[in-house]
Amino acid sequence: MKITHLLLLLALFSACFTQPQREAHLSKYPYGYKAAAVVTFDTEVVREGELEAIAAALQERGINATFFVVAGYFQGKSEVLTPLRSFEVASMAWSQPEWAHASEEERRQQIIRAHSWFEQHGYEVRGFRAPYLNATRATLPLVAEMGYAYDSSLFYGFEPYEVEGVLEIPISMNFDAFWDEEKMSFTLLPTYLAFQRAYDAGEVFTLLTHVDTASRNLQNFTSFLDYMKERRVWFPSARELAEWWRLRKNLELTVEGNTLILRNHASKPVKGATAVVDARAAKGAVESWRDPDSSKLYVVFPEVPPGGEARVIVE
Repeated sequence: MKITHLLLLLALFSACFTQPQREAHLSKYPYGYKAAAVVTFDTEVVREGELEAIAAALQERGINATFFVVAGYFQGKSEVLTPLRSFEVASMAWSQPEWAHASEEERRQQIIRAHSWFEQHGYEVRGFRAPYLNATRATLPLVAEMGYAYDSSLFYGFEPYEVEGVLEIPISMNFDAFWDEEKMSFTLLPTYLAFQRAYDAGEVFTLLTHVDTASRNLQNFTSFLDYMKERRVWFPSARELAEWWRLRKNLELTVEGNTLILRNHASKPVKGATAVVDARAAKGAVESWRDPDSSKLYVVFPEVPPGGEARVIVE
């Protein structure tokens, strides 16, 4: 009887000093970012100086971007695209007018022709957007056939998803109306609100605009970029987002007491993986920051080798 009482007291004593399991999950984004913004441009016929002005504005702010290029418009004048060498160049097929009424086989040939042209001019293309955003479920297998990392032709959404085996990065909004001075009084507030909604929810905000409209209204465009930059937003190219989205599926986060353990089941090292945890501080992390809206701690792990793990202690 005395032994039973003693065991009971020991159990109660142990329970008093056992800490509850930490609540933690793997962030959707690397490097401690809370949300992502993917800046994309449809690049058709461009006027002198347009690409230079946009590229300079992006580089000044340290923002990556993706330019979907209609290859046929630049046949014989590839030098026009030189300012885009610092960004991702993706395919928007060969010819817009021909795409609209083309058969699936004709569309396939357009994609192949454009891809060949990009390769000849030193562009490693791994993404696609259909001209006029005119893509069907039958188009997407053509994208997969090219070995592309993603498609970005479909409205609307705030997170990537898979369709026909292809990762789709949906367009959140078309921003051409925002740059139109005559319509701006109607579109200005909704545009900012749409981004803020995505940021608060920790989602992907994919911005679409055309090179000509953005360049004509560069001040409005850069003001919106600056507004997004004030927050903890990741600005990847569409390809970077797609590659990260697939890579993070190979990560496994577990919690043992006060220790966060990240295991990498991928065949390549992972940098910047981030856990979101209910804690005050972290030891062994590359970086950590507290979200004032949720009081959660964002913890960036050290690089994790293939098949390896990294540990961070939180308190």
